[in-house]
Amino acid sequence: MNHLIIQPIVNYGFLGLAAVQMVVIVWLIMRLLTILADNNQVIAGNTEVINRLAGKTDDLLTINRSLHDKIISRPCIAIQE
Repeated sequence: MNHLIIQPIVNYGFLGLAAVQMVVIVWLIMRLLTILADNNQVIAGNTEVINRLAGKTDDLLTINRSLHDKIISRPCIAIQE
């Protein structure tokens, strides 16, 4: 007889626990999606900055090579007597 009285209480307890777990899981997924969206914005910003830095580095490398060529083309004054 006890088994029949307690069984609905246990069933509703598991049902309540499952409902609470479902709410927590949905809340966590919503938080995860928000964090992923913020993360994507940060990655996009970092990518833009890296691309600009790479462009400036290319410009500096071109200037450096030009300066190197100009220095090499000039005669060395240390060799003159």
